[in-house]
Amino acid sequence: MRKKIAILTALLFLTATFGMAQGYSFKINSANSVIVLPTTKIVNGVPLHIGEDAIAGSKLGAFLVLQGITEGAYAVKVTVPVEYHSVLIEDYGQYYKLNSVDMPDVGLNVGDEPIGHNIVVAVNFSRVFYNSTAKKAQFNDRSIEIIFNENTTPLKLGSENTKIVSSTVNGKDTLYIYNYTEGKGMKKIDESLTVGIWRIKFQDIDTSGNNMLVEVSSPYKKDIKLMYEGRYYILYLDSSNDEHYEEYTTDPQTRINDLLKAGIKEMLVFNPTNIFQGQNTDQVIYNYTYYKKLRMYQDGEIYSGQWVWDIDPANNLFTLYLHVNTSNKKFPKVFIDENDMIALPINGGLHIKAVFEKDSNGNIIGVQGYKFIRIDSVQKTVTITAPKVEVTNNVRELIINDTELTKLPSNKNIIIVGGWVSNKAWKVLENAYGSEMIASIKNEINSKGYVVKILRNPYNSNYRVIILAGKTHKETEKAIEKFMAGF
Repeated sequence: MRKKIAILTALLFLTATFGMAQGYSFKINSANSVIVLPTTKIVNGVPLHIGEDAIAGSKLGAFLVLQGITEGAYAVKVTVPVEYHSVLIEDYGQYYKLNSVDMPDVGLNVGDEPIGHNIVVAVNFSRVFYNSTAKKAQFNDRSIEIIFNENTTPLKLGSENTKIVSSTVNGKDTLYIYNYTEGKGMKKIDESLTVGIWRIKFQDIDTSGNNMLVEVSSPYKKDIKLMYEGRYYILYLDSSNDEHYEEYTTDPQTRINDLLKAGIKEMLVFNPTNIFQGQNTDQVIYNYTYYKKLRMYQDGEIYSGQWVWDIDPANNLFTLYLHVNTSNKKFPKVFIDENDMIALPINGGLHIKAVFEKDSNGNIIGVQGYKFIRIDSVQKTVTITAPKVEVTNNVRELIINDTELTKLPSNKNIIIVGGWVSNKAWKVLENAYGSEMIASIKNEINSKGYVVKILRNPYNSNYRVIILAGKTHKETEKAIEKFMAGF
């Protein structure tokens, strides 16, 4: 029987000390550990070296703090500015249009004519001068023009999908800018679709399966409507806040365009493509397009800064031009030096910069030409090395005395400093591991002078119980030094 107990004790000991046999592969620092120092001062009238044990324990505590400060490699996304330059464009009084040959990375669809999705970015160099008094390039009225049509909206509107339409209102050429959203889906009876200010609740389907009753509601009114499969329904709010409802048997694109040109505030075009009755459910499949007016501008109105509108409803063309009018303080002369650029008020971050001629002393004497520059930002993933800190947020819990430890915790590494004579925590060890296993550790201390014993915590194998003990305070300190050297 004793032989069996001895074998079991040996197995338990090997299992408990497995971490030590594998080397210091566990993670230990001041955030996940507790140091237990001895408190007994006199044993049989003989003073023990508690002060020296405390000093050694303090070194151990500082070591654990440093163990929590490591360097780590982190992948971080950073935004990096990037510049794309055109060739040097000389000034000989021409009406120049930017093209993809002179600037392959223009970032916009540019062309000689505003056809399709092309825009025209033009510089009238007959209106650009070198001002020898100011030693700057001077841009006069309509020296820069940006021309586009209703198919393209190269403006900084903060909306992904925009549509421009134009008309003449009270003799004034006017354009309206709408945001639009397209969607599709399927709903069951008693479910609702909400788009913009409108809510369509599907109430009932006719037994024929080709029409349905719906409740159409908005902040302005609520109605019960009959809708048919395949038809189109236009709900719109006009500029006077009057709400309207119209039904069409074919795609009403002409009517939609007319309403947009009238400057309506919101419009929902709803098309139930399939109304059917199933065995267990009635469903409606639909498409919709929703428009909401963002802005309106009129001829001569400012878009931003000194960029002004020239609207041509007859040809559906829109021009933003740089406006200079010295009789109006809003439109002063425009100068740029070698540190300045003119930013174009369109998407793509496009700028115009002057390239100056200089004499041998570095003084500006003229302009060589001009360059278009696109300033963009790209995201790159970079790896940086930075400190990683894991330290205790309560130093009072890092080092405790042996009277405070009544059982092994399951969420910390425990370091017992000192032998069983001075440190009462050995009683806790006996309760956790058994007296025979602890007795074998005591025998090892007596025979070798000290031990560095690393045991698995019986309550949580992710943590360790570490015994750093010697026959004297010098040997205990030696055990601590050996333990710290292992990391």
